[in-house]
Amino acid sequence: MARTLIRGAKICDGTGTRPFIGDVLISGEKIEKVAPFIRNAAYDRLVEADGLVLSPGFINTHSHMELQMFRDPTMQMVVGQGITTETLGQDGSSVAPIDDAHVEELAENMSPLAGLIDKPYWWRGFADYMQKIEDVHPACRFVGMIGHGTVRMSVIGSENRPLTPEELKKVCDIIERCMEEGARGVTFGMIYPPSSYADLEELVAVSKAVAKHDGLIMVHTRNEMTKLEESFEEFVTVMKRSGVRLQISHLKSLGPHTWGTVLKLVDRIAELQKEGWDITFDQYPWTAGGTGMKVIVPQWAYAGGEDAFHERLHDPETYQKILEGTRKILYDRGDGERVQISTVPGVEEWQWMAGLYLNEVAKRLGFDDEAAAVLYILEKTRSSVICIYHAISENDVRAVMRSPYHCVCTDGILGAVPHPRCFSTYHRFLGRYVRELGIMPLETAIQHITSEPARRLRLYDRGLIREGMSADLTLFDFDTIYDLNSYEDPRKPSVGIKKVWVKGTLQFEGE
Repeated sequence: MARTLIRGAKICDGTGTRPFIGDVLISGEKIEKVAPFIRNAAYDRLVEADGLVLSPGFINTHSHMELQMFRDPTMQMVVGQGITTETLGQDGSSVAPIDDAHVEELAENMSPLAGLIDKPYWWRGFADYMQKIEDVHPACRFVGMIGHGTVRMSVIGSENRPLTPEELKKVCDIIERCMEEGARGVTFGMIYPPSSYADLEELVAVSKAVAKHDGLIMVHTRNEMTKLEESFEEFVTVMKRSGVRLQISHLKSLGPHTWGTVLKLVDRIAELQKEGWDITFDQYPWTAGGTGMKVIVPQWAYAGGEDAFHERLHDPETYQKILEGTRKILYDRGDGERVQISTVPGVEEWQWMAGLYLNEVAKRLGFDDEAAAVLYILEKTRSSVICIYHAISENDVRAVMRSPYHCVCTDGILGAVPHPRCFSTYHRFLGRYVRELGIMPLETAIQHITSEPARRLRLYDRGLIREGMSADLTLFDFDTIYDLNSYEDPRKPSVGIKKVWVKGTLQFEGE
């Protein structure tokens, strides 16, 4: 059994208490000993930390890496940030469970979030999928959430209607089976069909099924723009009626017309916490989000799936209704000057679009109307285009981050010119916001990205530097850690992460 001694580290143990200088002995997959000095211990490797910060490995509560481990199990963009656990299945969209009848529809629906893979999905159940991950021996650990939209699709496809009592029972039964197989909860993507087609009664019933297993629901609310508050309150109602634990995904006000509104939600969360409700949120520390271009289109236009959307585009009267709705949503998001195209899968002659903004792309395509350009692009690409939306206030980012109910996520979606958060979210959080801006003390920041997400996900074996815990550890230089990449050059390496161990194995070593 391999043993590693880390000597002289500044230990932030994940509890939020002040750091201390000490040694940590790793034995196999576990932390064997933590002490001010460890002497006379046998070890195979000695790491002289010389005052570098040693923390539990970072736990990412919102990720879209559902397929990446099959493309590249080294997962360097993940462990290179100090992340040792990724949470999959976000925004109502997981790649499992699914049935034979809907697997192709799911793969197409998932493409703006998880991307494509070179063969059909070769799993069906949740446990089957998680085992397929283990089979490729990825560098980091994964925990899974169940996408409500995925389960709904497996029952009735992409139909936009309420579920019958029998269908709702089937959805809940599938979710309970997945919880028994190790899922940590359910995600809702209320801007992503078909999850967005659920009414309140369906949301409550599904959440009750999750609550029976002490699971968590993670929610992308219906509207982060002009209806931010009422969309939030919808899930406060769900939480109170079901008793479920609730996490709001990537809390923000999206679009310059609503900047500042999110601060009301931060106060509301604090109020609900005082009432005894377990309600929290995550955030990526950036002023731009990223997701598929299809979110600019009214959700009803995708009822029935991608083929039905195409049919509607070819009906002149329906097209005009879709166009009007698209104009409104695009305006709320800040118009084409704030929408940067990230990836255009499958259309070779359009690869020039990657990295450009929608207003420029529309002109080059010959469109005066940016919304019409959106519909044209979506039709030609089967809605697979990914965009970066520069529509969040820096003041909001800082104010939201100060909440004690905050934790950090990447929300990383890979592509040709991906959002830099895929590679440097934790560098940015620790370097810019914690060290330079002093948003919170280092020990508090470490708690927000280790033990607190572990608590929410009920990961009892990690998130703390304690004897007997899993040896998921990150060693970094707090004086130099920083994100050096950008929206134009997202893959440029960032600095400061020195070593990352996952279950005792060294998986990343920086300069």
